[in-house]
Amino acid sequence: MPKKIVSRLAAALGLAVLLPLGQSAAFAADEVFNLRLGHTGSPEHHFQKMSERYARLVDERTGGKVKITVYPSDSLGKQVELVEGTFIGTNDMVLTSDAVLSNTVREAGIINLPFLFRDSNHVRKVLDGEVGAELSKKVEQQGAVVVGWWENGFRHITNSKQPITSPDDLKGMKLRVPEGPIFVDTFRTLGANATPIAFTELYSALQLGVVDGQENPPAHILTQKFYEVQKYASKTGHIYLSSPVLINKALLEGMPADYQKVLLDTGKELAAEHTQLVLDEEAAQWQEIEKLGMQANEVDKAPFIDATKPVIAKYREVFGPDLIDAIIATK
Repeated sequence: MPKKIVSRLAAALGLAVLLPLGQSAAFAADEVFNLRLGHTGSPEHHFQKMSERYARLVDERTGGKVKITVYPSDSLGKQVELVEGTFIGTNDMVLTSDAVLSNTVREAGIINLPFLFRDSNHVRKVLDGEVGAELSKKVEQQGAVVVGWWENGFRHITNSKQPITSPDDLKGMKLRVPEGPIFVDTFRTLGANATPIAFTELYSALQLGVVDGQENPPAHILTQKFYEVQKYASKTGHIYLSSPVLINKALLEGMPADYQKVLLDTGKELAAEHTQLVLDEEAAQWQEIEKLGMQANEVDKAPFIDATKPVIAKYREVFGPDLIDAIIATK
């Protein structure tokens, strides 16, 4: 078996590679590492833009020794499969959501608690600070490393029935949510019939009336063409969703230290850049959504904040108060 394949297999399995006498582990510096990174966004989504930028910078900064091929639209596999694969070593990298990540690292779900973050600046201070570092440690304990806490954004509700102006408007509405318990609890508390459905199946579920609505940032509303099957968009900003980039821990540690540094430093560098990219794009995206026929409305968040306080209380018991209080206290 070729030396490169042996070393990559050993890295994935967490095994040592026995080298010929007199040959050091520095041989790896002569290898080219070809990595695959999958995500759920369309080729037009900012996930693809930022992933391609990351791949270019890593290529440049390693002198062409680490090459990343990006696979949009779940073409490498569904999110749950890619996240599981990245933990066990059958997949290299994934740009995912904290909601999916919380299936393995349950504390990541804290990020999704309703109305926990004041704005995007608050998000960046939290995820680039001690709370993000603590969550990253918990990810690493399961076999993956957080390259960076990238951006998805604040989520808003679309539906085919009516504008959402108060929690009462959600009562009985069939609403698709991601596969994360906090999303289900939040919308059931608001009176909706919360239904987890895979993102790749969402458009058809809306089109066929399996669900009445969904909730996502405006980039997904546009790139997934939800405006074709939804009439109303309500700017609730109810939950923030981050997009952590993960790499298999054994694979990363099987690379030369300078390559590891490039992968991690570049990922962290692009996290803030990704947030700014999303902020820069969103005003124009909302205008485009309305031009395409959707009716968008502003929302008074206060009644929704009051209605979802029991969700925060529940998860203080589940996770303990420390991380939640640390997020709230971050200025």
